[in-house]
Amino acid sequence: MIVNKYLKIYIDDLKYKQKGDHIMEYVTLNNGLKMPLLGFGTMNIFDEEECTKILKEAYEEGYRLFDCAQIYGNEQIVGSALRKAGIPRDEIFLTTKVWFTNFEGEEVRKSLLESMRKLQTDYFDLVFIHWPYGNTYHAYRELEKMYEEGFIKSIGISNYQESQYLDLVHFNKIIPVVNQIKVTLRCQRKQMLEVMNEKGTVLQGYQVFGKEETLPIYEDDKVKSIALKYNKTTRQIAMKYLVQNRISVITRPMEKQYMKDNLNLFDFQLNEEEMSYLSSFDLLEYNTKSSQDYQRTKSMLENM
Repeated sequence: MIVNKYLKIYIDDLKYKQKGDHIMEYVTLNNGLKMPLLGFGTMNIFDEEECTKILKEAYEEGYRLFDCAQIYGNEQIVGSALRKAGIPRDEIFLTTKVWFTNFEGEEVRKSLLESMRKLQTDYFDLVFIHWPYGNTYHAYRELEKMYEEGFIKSIGISNYQESQYLDLVHFNKIIPVVNQIKVTLRCQRKQMLEVMNEKGTVLQGYQVFGKEETLPIYEDDKVKSIALKYNKTTRQIAMKYLVQNRISVITRPMEKQYMKDNLNLFDFQLNEEEMSYLSSFDLLEYNTKSSQDYQRTKSMLENM
């Protein structure tokens, strides 16, 4: 077993060979379920024929985690595409997210059963609370019931800051297995990693390549030299830094070559000096407010 430098999340050192040319690593979640470290996002794919082609290629290249959400508005398209592509349900890790307008009363259960119908599945491997808005505690407890009933295998949260995570854990029974939130080299969520480490919750990043704030990193001379050393792109180096820190990553590569690039991360290891250099791109301004918020919340809960 390998233990992450920042997290006490255990990673199987066994690497799983898929049908494609690539190897996938899996993280063991705090409930014992194994989840692929890399996932394929399905946002903004609305044409069924295109979706079928893309998901088939993603599966053949080695993707096994498919990330969906009610608010994406395409669960039925994705469900049909997975079936038409001939992707076996028992070979993939399928997730969705309950949107906050469905957090009241019976809507949590009704909307999730509807998501199952659309995605043509009788269970989800992971269901997220999508954004910490509205009646999140009711929604989370409804997911706990559906977890106990076997409709979902694990519960996660999305876009929770440290204090919100800590509060949720304190007042609910089941600890979330994953917190999905934007993570980039400029916003590495180091404080969040430390907070969630105590409960074994995995950090999962989206929009990991960032926008304008991260572009200079990919043109940095030292980052370029690291990429050249391993015969990788600078974006592959950025992704490798995250997954080497055992941060699960969701991307949405629409072309086969980008699928290959994003998966081709497990045949090399960055050394300590390289990891330290990439760590230095983290900007304090992205983390200060949430860290102060966490400290206040932690103090309040400890004194209850």
